[in-house]
Amino acid sequence: MTDSSFNDDGKLASSPIRSVSDGGRQRSRRRVVVGGAVIAAALVVGGGTWLALKGGSDDNAQRTPGLPSAFGAYKEASAGDTEWTEIGSKSVNTDIIKGPVSLTYRASAGRALMISVKTYPLSTARAERSDETFTSIFDSRVDRTKVKNYPAGAVGGKIQCADIKIGGTTFTTCGWHNLTTEVKSASVLNHNLVVSTDAPADLRTFINALQLTSK
Repeated sequence: MTDSSFNDDGKLASSPIRSVSDGGRQRSRRRVVVGGAVIAAALVVGGGTWLALKGGSDDNAQRTPGLPSAFGAYKEASAGDTEWTEIGSKSVNTDIIKGPVSLTYRASAGRALMISVKTYPLSTARAERSDETFTSIFDSRVDRTKVKNYPAGAVGGKIQCADIKIGGTTFTTCGWHNLTTEVKSASVLNHNLVVSTDAPADLRTFINALQLTSK
């Protein structure tokens, strides 16, 4: 992998934002428990959703991003169409409100991206998110000597990528995180994991389509 894909941080694709859940724009979600000091609200703000859980500390506030239906050359796969075959298509969650998501985006000529997105409360993120430990999209530990760093663009931070081998297959896996969101990706060609020099740029385009900041 090289840095040649990162010559122009200003040219990022304009991407539509997918609804965070079915009917999510038609109703707000609010839950108030008086006396239990628990307040939950989901509000659509600026292309994403802030999911706030307050139990006495702002560190429990959790931002849930809107997921793009398309970015760059990629479009979100239709329902039931997934590269996450090892967990079964019926078990794949694509609704960020329900928890971590396992997404598939497709482009022309058999190209695809597997992308996972997880969100964390600030209290958890500060304690556990670190650049010192890099894991693959399948959560396997990656040898630090194989990891290369790339600029993440407007969202800040850095993208980390490595070519790794799992079960006899060598492929490129990349990751990025800020204090509340972790994103990982893997490149696919004709339903096979592959090494790709475009992987850092593809992930950069995706995370900037989330309209997040690193703050």
